[in-house]
Amino acid sequence: MAGQGASESASGTEEFEARLQRALDRRRLRKPAPRFVQGNRSYGQRALGEDELNRLTRQWFLELEEQTSFYSEKLGHDIMWLNDWFKKYWMAWDQGVDEQALPELLAPDVEYKDPVSFGRPMVGIQAFIDYNQAFFDAIPDWRYDLLPGQFFINVTRDGEVRLMGRYVGTGFWEKPLRMYPFDKSAPAMPATGAFMQAPAVDRYHFNTDRQLQRGETMWDAFEAMQMSNLLPSDRSPVFRALVGAGSVGAAAQRLIRRR
Repeated sequence: MAGQGASESASGTEEFEARLQRALDRRRLRKPAPRFVQGNRSYGQRALGEDELNRLTRQWFLELEEQTSFYSEKLGHDIMWLNDWFKKYWMAWDQGVDEQALPELLAPDVEYKDPVSFGRPMVGIQAFIDYNQAFFDAIPDWRYDLLPGQFFINVTRDGEVRLMGRYVGTGFWEKPLRMYPFDKSAPAMPATGAFMQAPAVDRYHFNTDRQLQRGETMWDAFEAMQMSNLLPSDRSPVFRALVGAGSVGAAAQRLIRRR
């Protein structure tokens, strides 16, 4: 029976690796990415096509293995488990939100923040699922791609494992993006149908059970709204008028603080 269990485990691992390799080659966008992405930003940047995004994510996983090997073999911190964790975590967003995969990877009381939560920590696995589902509802072909050379691992004196990394989210923004609390009552940013390729930085803290205990996603809301044409260019009279209107509120706040 022990031999049979080991064989089934090996078979399951091989099946997962095969699915991972297929996912790393998959194209997800509903139509080809444009050559450049700009919207109302002050500069245009070259868009990364799907083949390049797939190549970058493959390279990221190779670099992760190199870093975890260095920590394990040279520094005496066995963090090789991060390789499997990130493969499973990345696969959880391969084609939408895989709710069945997340309980193994997240602490039951996981805490997470994002600009769309307005500073509130989202607590618990279901809250984390609802938050991520909001992005896939708004951008059905949304894909996350990791950027090699732009992530850092840290192990504290107490043994806490932390990772921070930069990536890009890519897709066509087709429906309103719901913000906290991510239900029908939530405020939502309207969709323009624009192609989005927005960089973000994630910060992860892992517990002793090798689960995500708390984390945060940081992205530039100004950039996203200008990229999607929701905000005008900084050179436009409309933008300058919007910024100038804020001076009224600022003056009121100064008066309040003088009391």
